[in-house]
Amino acid sequence: MTEYLTMIPELLLSLLHLLIIRKYMKVFWGPENRNLKGYIEWGIYYVFLFINNISSMFPPHLLLFGNVLLIFMISSATRKRSVMQRCIFSILICTVWMLVEVIVLMILISVGFDSRTLQDAGSFISKICMLLLSVIISHCIKDNHYSEIPLLYFLSILLIPVSSIYVMHHIFLIAAVHSEYMIFSATASFLLLVVNYVIFEVYDWISRNAELREQNRLYAQQLELCSQQAEERESLYLEIRRIRHDLKNHLSGLLGMVQTGQTSEAEKYIMQMLDVGVGDRPEEVSRSGNIVVDSVINHAYAVAQKDNVQFNVNVLVPASLPFESGHLAIVLGNLLENALEACRDISDGKGFICLDISYVKDIFQLCIKNNYQAKRKKDNIGHYLTTKGDTIYHGLGLSSINHAVVNYHGQMDITDNDNIFQVIVVMYGSYSEKAG
Repeated sequence: MTEYLTMIPELLLSLLHLLIIRKYMKVFWGPENRNLKGYIEWGIYYVFLFINNISSMFPPHLLLFGNVLLIFMISSATRKRSVMQRCIFSILICTVWMLVEVIVLMILISVGFDSRTLQDAGSFISKICMLLLSVIISHCIKDNHYSEIPLLYFLSILLIPVSSIYVMHHIFLIAAVHSEYMIFSATASFLLLVVNYVIFEVYDWISRNAELREQNRLYAQQLELCSQQAEERESLYLEIRRIRHDLKNHLSGLLGMVQTGQTSEAEKYIMQMLDVGVGDRPEEVSRSGNIVVDSVINHAYAVAQKDNVQFNVNVLVPASLPFESGHLAIVLGNLLENALEACRDISDGKGFICLDISYVKDIFQLCIKNNYQAKRKKDNIGHYLTTKGDTIYHGLGLSSINHAVVNYHGQMDITDNDNIFQVIVVMYGSYSEKAG
């Protein structure tokens, strides 16, 4: 009866081994293509692992070859990748796992683990290490489409596998002295592995959720931009209609003044017409033809004029840019909003903003410089914090910009000297997938 009970954890541990391999495939290659052939090969791999776990009948070289071959077959059935990519992945994942197991066993032997529990402890700790490594890799890979969660949360998640190893270390030591706890140690190791796997899946869910929140902010800014643009166009359209409607009356009045020799009155009347309507519209400092660039900059310029902030603009971009409109709105909108917010705190009209934008040879370059009065705050890892009271909806501007820039293999450089804040953004049009 005891032998059958000990087989249950081995069944479940073999399944967990498959889940870890699947997690690595997802980290490097994304979601799998589900089909019958893939399920069959996953089943063959499961039987192979289970047989080895209960009997250790395969020599090390054959075990390594079998793992590499089966992982290669599974990746061929579930992923559309080249033969070279599948070979490299299969060999690399098995080699790394084997290396981790060897290092773990060497460490356990050096700390004096009993030979009876050495294999179980090594299997448990190596799986924990492989899970931990998958999370670190997914966190570091820039091509994934998940937003990074706060560092404190990430470090808290990393404490879980460390704590699990500590707990299981003592459980295995107890099982080495009291043999009646062997089944308990095997069951506990499996349960802790499951907890770690679930926690890391929760980490992925948190990252995806952060990405959705980021996308919602992006869509909100796009809607605000479209609404602002629509209001401006509607205002201009109504104004033109009014002028056209009144044009006949204006011309009739001017004709009467000219015919009676009232040239001075006619001149005043013309000047009055120029000062009404189109004449009092805010100046458009950006006329590139790109609706996003022009709308964001011209709106910011109008706000700067109201706040008595000097705003110098130099825009040299074509009407069509190979970037998503939402990303352009995020980059320009957040940078200009931050600059305007900083300049509002400066009295006596001494605030200034300098903006230079160009697009030459598939390279988009933006440099914005502004002065400020209030001291800029940073968190413990050097990220700038918002000076606004509402930290829930603000304070994510620079991170949102960086998130948008990374989509085009670009970079953002920040300098802060002598109360002058400068941000330089570079994006590469050759890496764009969609035109803005």
